[in-house]
Amino acid sequence: MTGQQTIDNGADPEGNSFISPYSTTMIVRNKEIDRTIKGHQYYEEHNSLATIYINKKRDRKCLVRYNAFNDEIEVSQKDQAFNILKIDNIEVALEKYSYRLFNYEGDKHFFITFNKGRYSLAIKTQKKIKGGRQARTGYETSSPSRYISINKYFVVDNEKEEIKSIKLKKKNIIEVLNDKKDQVEKFLSSKKLNLKKEEDVIAVIDYYNTL
Repeated sequence: MTGQQTIDNGADPEGNSFISPYSTTMIVRNKEIDRTIKGHQYYEEHNSLATIYINKKRDRKCLVRYNAFNDEIEVSQKDQAFNILKIDNIEVALEKYSYRLFNYEGDKHFFITFNKGRYSLAIKTQKKIKGGRQARTGYETSSPSRYISINKYFVVDNEKEEIKSIKLKKKNIIEVLNDKKDQVEKFLSSKKLNLKKEEDVIAVIDYYNTL
């Protein structure tokens, strides 16, 4: 996908760098989306402003949206979208979470990560197509194909850069945070947290990371 430098490049919102499919090694042209399927392929409802870091150094700000069907982060530029290449040590930081790359099932995949510190809750989110149904008689109603979300949960050990598959259950979370078990369980009790909820798991990991 590398080629001759283009003249009409699109600047990021800060105006500090330029984004085009040819002027940087970070992005490649995006594929067309099938718009006959109900719903959309994305985790976010709309484009969101993100800061991109490479090797923990700030590279640029730009508008992004995660395509959970293709496992690609799209950079929006004018009326076009391009995909960020999956290069090592990249982080795409939004207001409440970041996208980071981890090896999973023999390939590099983007994970949504929520916490800063020793551990982070991570989600591997996917969009898949659930096939529709054509009415066979006048008494039945046809239903279109649509996108559905499938989430798998992980805990990231940020010191070791490793991920561990978990379920949103108290037993699984306590097992990971076992070295501070007593303090964590007191916190859970005092805050009446339910570790079947994403936001409560994020809260308890945030607390653990302060200990």
